[in-house]
Amino acid sequence: MFNANLDIDDGQEQAHPYLAEALPKVGTDSWQVFPDGRMQTTWRLRPGLTWHDGTAASADDFVFALKIYETPELGQASSTPIPQIESVVAPDSRTVVFNWKRLYPQAAAMGGDFQALPRHILEASYEQGDMIAFSNLPFWASQYVGLGPYKLDRWEPGAMIQGVAFDGHISGRSKIDRVVVRFMPDENTALTNLLAGDVHFATDRTIRFEQAQVLRQRWGTAGGTAILTPAQPRFLAVQQRAEYANPRLLLDLRGRQAMAHAMDRNALNEGIFVGQGAPTETLITPYFEAYQDVERGIVKYPFDPRQVEQLLNESGYAKGSDGFFANAGGRFSVGYLQEAGDQTQREMAIITDTWRQVGIDSQATVMSSTQLRDYQVRDTYPGVYASAMGGAVKGGTKNLSNWVSSQIGTAANRWAGANYSGWSNPDYDRLYDQFSSTLDSAERNRQVVQMARHISEEVAVIMLFFNFNVSAHSSAVTGPDSKAFDTLVDWNIDQWQMR
Repeated sequence: MFNANLDIDDGQEQAHPYLAEALPKVGTDSWQVFPDGRMQTTWRLRPGLTWHDGTAASADDFVFALKIYETPELGQASSTPIPQIESVVAPDSRTVVFNWKRLYPQAAAMGGDFQALPRHILEASYEQGDMIAFSNLPFWASQYVGLGPYKLDRWEPGAMIQGVAFDGHISGRSKIDRVVVRFMPDENTALTNLLAGDVHFATDRTIRFEQAQVLRQRWGTAGGTAILTPAQPRFLAVQQRAEYANPRLLLDLRGRQAMAHAMDRNALNEGIFVGQGAPTETLITPYFEAYQDVERGIVKYPFDPRQVEQLLNESGYAKGSDGFFANAGGRFSVGYLQEAGDQTQREMAIITDTWRQVGIDSQATVMSSTQLRDYQVRDTYPGVYASAMGGAVKGGTKNLSNWVSSQIGTAANRWAGANYSGWSNPDYDRLYDQFSSTLDSAERNRQVVQMARHISEEVAVIMLFFNFNVSAHSSAVTGPDSKAFDTLVDWNIDQWQMR
């Protein structure tokens, strides 16, 4: 709502020009591939681009943005596609030229991976060199200025953000004059507000499968629409940093394999989704064109208490009279860190109960809202951390970047990065590097199959299921794309209307 990109994905993940007049096309002057493996893409901006404060936006704002993204202290330097970009230049105010160090297949569909930043607001502070002060500028919160259909009008931290339709939006003024974004961490509170008509649209994990079922029953065919997409990979990240892992057996492949064989996905499916869910052992989705090759290539760990016992016996653990595995140092007991929520806590109960039945002890901890915002807590847990990746866009291949070594959070990078478990594999890093610089789709598919196998072989994570990302809107709102993939349901929010 508050910013805009060079391109925008529609509900079917197809890129369209947004701030730009057209998308670069391979084999034309707009997308040139050079013999040395480098390439260049050129975007022509639409005339009349304006920041929310009324200042004209130009190609220089994209040039300036690269400085920010390349600064290691600000946490984006290792995020795709920043490492692949050699430079961004502006031959004139409406032309943005990306010079690439190597081939990058998503160069014409970058979306939010590369956004312009208002040079006129941020440059002076950035040039002072104090990156902590720069990170804490009010611009990043209460004084945000973007290019999107709505401009920030009011922000109450932890409660709400209010936006008003921006007259200068490049696609015209939005049809709804004012939007209020409310933060509701409790799914039942969100459900109550939807049913009462106090909230008209909910998305981004605000409600889950259980609440969607209630909405469908109460709304019927006239009260509104609940849209369910099995698109969010849910997983257990097993701690693999030597300084934090406890028990130490988690650093041993046999220990992680035992944990994987102790996972009863059918019980999860029945207990959470009444058998209607989408259990998985890979983060790649059936929407991926080479999914069958992925399915054949990965190592699978079906629920098997006998395999659990064999692996733990090999590792020096034996089942005692109390039914739990232990060695001379004590029980094989695994801490379980979990965010709050009805569905997530039910998930936790099913998993930890199953573990205890097979002989694995566990201490479950539900994170407070403060801990949830503390990335160090997330990265330094001793056992397993139950979490979810972003929506499995592009067949789930977008999430493959989460497991490269550069995504491991450390104190040095302020615990930034999506590789929560700290898993590292040089072959995986190499494959992802190739995947990120290969234009041939068949070769990219083969690389995906190999990466998926590495993740499964080493039990980098224990996959659970594709969680339903639920979006719901009352009949008072017209315009949401009911056939859209995942949270792309609101890609066209500037065209929505209120009845």
